[in-house]
Amino acid sequence: MSDDFPDGEASLSRWLDEFLIELGKLGALPLPEGFADDYSPESLPVLEAAVLTHQEQGANADLLVRALGAYLGEAILYTAGGRWECSGFPADDPAVIVDPVLKAGPVHVCSVVRRALDEATGGVFAEGHGWMQIAADAQRERDPGWRPVKTADGVQRPRPRGRRPKRRGV
Repeated sequence: MSDDFPDGEASLSRWLDEFLIELGKLGALPLPEGFADDYSPESLPVLEAAVLTHQEQGANADLLVRALGAYLGEAILYTAGGRWECSGFPADDPAVIVDPVLKAGPVHVCSVVRRALDEATGGVFAEGHGWMQIAADAQRERDPGWRPVKTADGVQRPRPRGRRPKRRGV
């Protein structure tokens, strides 16, 4: 298998091993006092604005692409359920595979982050997450008992520091 598309299981294992290290890199961003790193939809525009400010100040935001992708992916998993996947995708772009009942394709989180850095509009993270929120809300309307379930991956994440708002329809 080529280096561009490495063995999925090995890549996933490496991604999960590095996951917390990647999230820790977000500490380099100029986040506002009291930022709630709770993977909520409300945290996404704040995080995106911080990385754009970081980039405007001359910092190399490319060094944070995987860290931002990890955060965005977790936010999507909290909303839409699913799992991380690396098989068949470029090594530098792990994907979130949402709950199949939502009928959504993989979300290549690092590609979304790169688009956000290129466009610099401040709305790309929220837009990407918003589509999954719409799908999840529609599924709850069809099946009120449905809840997003994130497949266990063995990574012990730190508890979010902020309060997670109650989800609509839950």
